[in-house]
Amino acid sequence: MRAWRLHAYGALRELRLEEARAPALREPRDVLVRVRCASLNPIDVAMIGGYGARALNTLRALEGAEGVEFPLVPGRDFVGEVVRAGPAARLRRGQRVWGVVPPHRQGSHAEFVVVRDEWAGPAPRELDDASAGGALYAALTASAALRAAGLAGRERPRVLLLGLGGVGQAALQLLARQGAHVTVGCSAALAERAERLGAAAALDRRAPDYHERLEAAGPYDVVLDCAGLGGDAAAAMRSQFARYVTLSSPLLRQMEARGVAVGALCAGAQLLAQSARAASAVRARGGAPASPLPPHVRWAFFSPSAADIEHLRRLAERGQFSVFVERVFPWWEAREAYERAAEGSARGKLLLDFTAQRHD
Repeated sequence: MRAWRLHAYGALRELRLEEARAPALREPRDVLVRVRCASLNPIDVAMIGGYGARALNTLRALEGAEGVEFPLVPGRDFVGEVVRAGPAARLRRGQRVWGVVPPHRQGSHAEFVVVRDEWAGPAPRELDDASAGGALYAALTASAALRAAGLAGRERPRVLLLGLGGVGQAALQLLARQGAHVTVGCSAALAERAERLGAAAALDRRAPDYHERLEAAGPYDVVLDCAGLGGDAAAAMRSQFARYVTLSSPLLRQMEARGVAVGALCAGAQLLAQSARAASAVRARGGAPASPLPPHVRWAFFSPSAADIEHLRRLAERGQFSVFVERVFPWWEAREAYERAAEGSARGKLLLDFTAQRHD
């Protein structure tokens, strides 16, 4: 099979197109999928530079891979067709499926990928291959963030959503389905899209009165940081809020620098400090609190969930979940796709099409 692989961490030039063996099923629940489309996510670019290597190698060792990562195939989500299924798998040969690959597993930027049955599911008929192939890593990350936000059962919660990339767009659609009142801080170019996806208001983050307008739209039950600001930014918020959830934590970087155990302890201490500073800053500003409890910071992480995958499929079938695609690259132009992803300014998903025909 054709596969994009790394043999060492470094720059994008380390990514090579190679011939490789199709991966074998490892467990009775595994399925082998012929990839049609696979998307690029920020973590793919980061992993090429070695992001999270120590922690991810620990996970590989726990699964019996002896901590060996190379050659490494990137790619975290995909759409394709099942060509082989283990005896305990619920998916069957010939099914069109969408799925995700956790970061410690070999990825989907190849003609074939192996995943556990629960990391994939029937692909929504309403989504074409590009949309389905670019959906799940961002949407499952958004689902995990909303669980961390603790909004279940709340009536019309007020949410400030910062950032409208892939995760932000997925989170906005999920919040809108829950009936949340969502204010979005994003670029002016994405304001119309935000409103189309269900935002009550979209505020231009570059406007001179941006922070004043954010404050006026509060208080918020939750601030959801999908813009990479991190937990330290919670203390600088001028708005009243009860909970600040960010997808940008120092956990993997601390583990890389200090070792898995010590790094996890140091990261935990950082989280406590972020919450303490946020609570102190909110008290100093005064005004009516957003909650009787002190405001605090939570970190959220991608988490594969069969229940979430099925929920997203149902939403997509009802026309309540969509994916914006900026560009689909043929499989042989992966380096160009990665260069575009590394710029950090894409307005939609970037994908590799493994069904494209090359005419040399």
